[in-house]
Amino acid sequence: MKAGLFLWYAKNMRYKINDTIHRIIQYGEREKAVIDHPYFQRLRHIKQLALVYFVFPGAVHDRFSHSLGAMHMASLIAEQFFYNEEYSVLARVLSKKEKDFLTLVMRLSGLLHDIGHAPFSHATENHMPMRNTLDIPQGWFAEKPGDKQATHEDYSVLIIRTLAHEIVFGNRTYKAVLSETEAEIIASLIHKHIRIPESWHKQFSPKIHTKALHALIRSWISGDIDIDRMDYLLRDSYFTGVPYGNYDAYWLINSFGVTERKGNYITSISEAGVHSFEYYLLARYNMFTQVYFHKTVRCFEHYLKEAFSTHEIDYPIPSDLDEYVTLRDTTFFELLYRYADEHPFSWSGRLISRKPAKRVVRMWGRNSGIDTLFKNMQRDLQAKHIHPFLVISQSKFLDYEEGVYEKKNGEKTHSLFSALSMTPLLVIRKHFGIRTALNIEDSSFILKHYHQDISMGDIFIPPEEYQKAKEGIHTILKKHFKASSSEIVLGEEE
Repeated sequence: MKAGLFLWYAKNMRYKINDTIHRIIQYGEREKAVIDHPYFQRLRHIKQLALVYFVFPGAVHDRFSHSLGAMHMASLIAEQFFYNEEYSVLARVLSKKEKDFLTLVMRLSGLLHDIGHAPFSHATENHMPMRNTLDIPQGWFAEKPGDKQATHEDYSVLIIRTLAHEIVFGNRTYKAVLSETEAEIIASLIHKHIRIPESWHKQFSPKIHTKALHALIRSWISGDIDIDRMDYLLRDSYFTGVPYGNYDAYWLINSFGVTERKGNYITSISEAGVHSFEYYLLARYNMFTQVYFHKTVRCFEHYLKEAFSTHEIDYPIPSDLDEYVTLRDTTFFELLYRYADEHPFSWSGRLISRKPAKRVVRMWGRNSGIDTLFKNMQRDLQAKHIHPFLVISQSKFLDYEEGVYEKKNGEKTHSLFSALSMTPLLVIRKHFGIRTALNIEDSSFILKHYHQDISMGDIFIPPEEYQKAKEGIHTILKKHFKASSSEIVLGEEE
């Protein structure tokens, strides 16, 4: 730990938590006030991976522990960016007061980045109210909220704003745990549509490029490589009992730095850290394909979404914050159980009895033709009173764009800033006695050749329908099967 940060820790970090992933997480009075607030404590009752524990029984960890882990990761990044003068230009130009401010803001942003999540986050998000019904000052947004549907990020902003005010909750009064200035700054770091407040610029001397600094910090709160992903990959891997999400977090973080060019602050990585970065990307890829997009997980998530859409769970997500913060996983599980008892073959009934549908097709690729195939199969299957459903699973391998080319001496060359669309990343090389900066795409074989989106489509048939009409279903499946040019047909499925 750098000397300046050591003094900051000694002064501010009075408390410790034993954590499964990071062993010891330290925090101070400011963070303690947020952690002890009931709006933050509610995260204990919201599982990090929603229904994944139906398939991976150990995945019962919550958003509370993940948020503490994200705060810890924010500290490690702050140490590298603001105190490591060898790797970071910011460590050389920021004052002690500016460093202390940025460290606290990053830690609080990490702690609060998920505070707005509802139970079963992604299934319930489709049923949130309009953004303009939430009590968020319109002046905070870079553009007018309009009639867009709210997201958990909007609720995070709503809760963060409320943390700057005294509230009454459960017949108890809780004091403000953030200043109004801190609340607006943190909101602007976790939500891409919140404008940079004037109070942010006032924290720094004129020599600091404040807009560029904000963009850098925001990318690390929510970007391609961010404190959220860096914690949840390790945490989700551990609790699901799979090795796929492991990577060398501490080597990777200690390879990062910040370089400055033409008024922009750009994340850099030492040449020795490139392979750790690739390992991190592969960890993310494998966790999506093997855990988050596991066929049974995606099937159960579809059951849950349909239970909401068909009003088996008739509980609209409230825009009123007092009501919203009382929602827990159990709020909706009680409704699922109640409906399942009366309707065993409903979406709720299949979920609660844990009866996964039969997956009959999986096709990879955004342009795989799965939509057309599904429509044709659906027509034939519905004629037999069979009701298939399609689940599309997509995630970006990275918010990555191939190099934008510029002409130099009549030849095409990569632009220095074309590496990543969300988090620019440059590789720092030291050779021939010279320091150079190189696009990550030119230093990483994986990024150069394997940065396509993760995309797959699964066609399922409800379990009771599959069992009743298995032979007829197989006949229809064979009718629509077409082997690829590289595929060898071995025989029918047993």
